[in-house]
Amino acid sequence: NENKVISIKVFPTSNSYSKIDTDINIKVTKNDKETFEMLKKIHIDEITSTCIKKGYNNLSDCLLITEQMSASNVNEAKKAIGDKGEVTLSQTSEQANENGMYKTVDNDGDTYFYRGDVKNNNVKFGGFYWKIVRINGDGSIRLIYNGTKANSTDWDQVSVTGKSEKFNLRVEDVAYAGYMYGESFSKVPVRSQETTFQFGTSDIWFSKTYVQNDNERTLTLGEDKIQSKYESLGEKLNEGYKYTCNKTNENDTCDYVIEIKNIIDNVTLRGFYIGYFSTSYEGTREDTASSNAKILLENWYTNTFLKKSEAGNNVSNYVSNNSTFCADRTLSEGDGFSPGVMHRYGAYNRIYSNKTASLVCPDVEHDLFSAKGSSGKGNQKLEKPIGLITADETVYAGSVYNSNPGDMRANNYLLPSPDKEFWTMSPWGDWAPFNYSYIYIINKGYAGGYYTQGVEGLRAVINLKSDVLVKNGNGTMDDPYTVKLAS
Repeated sequence: NENKVISIKVFPTSNSYSKIDTDINIKVTKNDKETFEMLKKIHIDEITSTCIKKGYNNLSDCLLITEQMSASNVNEAKKAIGDKGEVTLSQTSEQANENGMYKTVDNDGDTYFYRGDVKNNNVKFGGFYWKIVRINGDGSIRLIYNGTKANSTDWDQVSVTGKSEKFNLRVEDVAYAGYMYGESFSKVPVRSQETTFQFGTSDIWFSKTYVQNDNERTLTLGEDKIQSKYESLGEKLNEGYKYTCNKTNENDTCDYVIEIKNIIDNVTLRGFYIGYFSTSYEGTREDTASSNAKILLENWYTNTFLKKSEAGNNVSNYVSNNSTFCADRTLSEGDGFSPGVMHRYGAYNRIYSNKTASLVCPDVEHDLFSAKGSSGKGNQKLEKPIGLITADETVYAGSVYNSNPGDMRANNYLLPSPDKEFWTMSPWGDWAPFNYSYIYIINKGYAGGYYTQGVEGLRAVINLKSDVLVKNGNGTMDDPYTVKLAS
């Protein structure tokens, strides 16, 4: 009350604010929101000042010490974080009540990642806002884009272009699920093995013939076209109207044509794909072409991000050129190239089938992407040191795969506000009933798949160098970390 002063001394052992907030709220200020917010601010400010007072100006060291305030040094903090054990990847962070920093391994060693409803992993850098994903095994610090202003919403929060973008411009071959891909496509149209299709009930165009354009790898229906629903095709199929692109516009160019053998019911048929498809699994990973996502991200990096400065230095001086990005294309199902066949990549097997994840990229030679001229691990295929988050990283952050997102909403720091979807770098494989290449996305806190010609947010990922220092801030949204270079 007004006549008494309550003195509170807080000894936090981690940055799990959900626990600290609850303790304060119940024991001290159950009905006093203003006092509660003041105490929380005092607690956070104390964390930052203590970190710097202890001499931990290095950003990665500060993050570790902040997580374990009782630790007397960084190694002790690392041990305490490791002693927390493995997280429950089969559940969301909210279901498992896991919040804070945890330890696992990546291709370079021990990595310390944030999970759950973390409040103090915010950075303002280069005029943009970012979330800290983890301290990488090489000591660099992985950041994911979070908008042009604090508390950004809509597409500004999850896309550097400010709008949704296609991951790739084509969809009919599993190669297009790659962040980069090979162009070992057939020179002329080839026919897939017989397969089953499922389509809707719209009026679409059919023809007796098709015309091929080998230079553009495209097809169009012949002049003898009719418009019909599948269920109404009937005798017209017997008359030879067996080719379709499944298009509602008469003169659309097609990436592939479907040859109908027979109609099973109103939405199901048997037939073949005809198109310019990859000729080998190895060819899909030759990485001679860039996805639309890669092109847009590298253009943004060059034309927007590199024109920024931080503490009088160009932002490129802060960004690690040696850190890597994984786009795992190791096969868990299929042969990796044949049309009309279900193909599944490693992330699908881990996240969907086994409800687990890994930050170790299995195929360093083909799938661990790094920038040209880098001296670390990786294939040196990137023009710039920028990429996307992996589906596995989103699972470690607190998401899970679920076909019904309403049942699996994950309250973790990656969750956009309002609900906007964004691409990951992890190929799912393809979806044989449509022959669509699929890639993982994050939607409403769950990990799911979407076809590569769909539109989602491009949420850039960069890595700060391991020796970057803290300049100001406590990592909260209202007072994010700012950084400086070592003198």
